[in-house]
Amino acid sequence: MSAHVERPIPKPVLWGIGAMVAVTFALTGGVALGILERPRPASQVRAEAGIAVVAERILVFRDMPDGSLGIFAGGAATTPFASVAAGSNEGFVRGVIRSMSRERRMKGVGAEAPYHLKLWADGRLSLEDVATGRTVELDSFGADNRRAFWRLLPGAAELEGKGA
Repeated sequence: MSAHVERPIPKPVLWGIGAMVAVTFALTGGVALGILERPRPASQVRAEAGIAVVAERILVFRDMPDGSLGIFAGGAATTPFASVAAGSNEGFVRGVIRSMSRERRMKGVGAEAPYHLKLWADGRLSLEDVATGRTVELDSFGADNRRAFWRLLPGAAELEGKGA
């Protein structure tokens, strides 16, 4: 004989699950039909609030022969001002750029198009892909990951009091 005993799921639990599914569909349908407002992108919220850029840098990322990721200031630079070594703990930078590069390949955009790294007056940090229009809000990934991009800003040490 089997020691397994069938116990049905209690009806209140089933009702609760059904209610959660119904609420999820109702909220999703409300947004899709325009009954409920969609969340606005951070760029739109900043524009409406008049939040200015405090510091920015135009960046180009290139794979280097040694396996590192070279980080160049602007498109014309021939020497990287920073790099991410292959296998280093700064995989977040490489991961973000890999994700954005994938979107570029799907849209037929080359790797030399610049990115804009921006520090906003509200202390937030964002990376915009100029070629695709995609923006990544870097604060969403935690302080350590944010710091990996923070160091790429011009005068990062002087900006320390403005949100690092």
